[in-house]
Amino acid sequence: MIVTGLIFLLTMLEIQASCLPESLVKQVKIVNDDIKIAEETVQKFESTISRDLPSSVNLVVRLEPLNPRVNAEIIHNNSSLTISILGGMLSHPSMNSSVLLLLLCHELGHYLGGPPLKSRNGWSSTEGQADYFSALECLKNFELEEGDFLNSALELTSIYAEVNQQGKPSLESCDETIATRTNFGYPSAQCRLDTLISGWRGLKRPMCWFVE
Repeated sequence: MIVTGLIFLLTMLEIQASCLPESLVKQVKIVNDDIKIAEETVQKFESTISRDLPSSVNLVVRLEPLNPRVNAEIIHNNSSLTISILGGMLSHPSMNSSVLLLLLCHELGHYLGGPPLKSRNGWSSTEGQADYFSALECLKNFELEEGDFLNSALELTSIYAEVNQQGKPSLESCDETIATRTNFGYPSAQCRLDTLISGWRGLKRPMCWFVE
């Protein structure tokens, strides 16, 4: 069963994964047109992705337009999954329907993406793996052309770069770092863009964060 809308506050026993680390960056208040587009996109996401979820799992996508933080997160609590998109992310100038779909797919990737996981006994895929799954599996359900995907991947990772005060990623370059161990935290914005592109094109996970 898939539900959209506001829900009551969740308990401290829940486990959370965010697309970005905590940041002081805030964004302007969302406007009505933004929230309408976001709600339509969420409905499209829910109706499409329901077939990929076990029947025992309830997914709630919650939009929080009054929360100024630029972030998104997923909380897993027993049989419930709650994806929250915060107002600073919703109102960001780079946000649009395709970018939001990619972000929703990333959050779902923490649950469905598989290993490497953030912890040995945990449930959440690492940030890099959630990125990879979002483009390899999830976003393919929404019939985006490659040009639309590339633009969306660039916009989303540019938001990541802005929040983390990193250089803006580019489609014309790549992160040439060779990791000596798998990164279980947040790879660079360029590395995350490279990972999205690799997933979309069915290539291996980039060595900038993943070690076989």
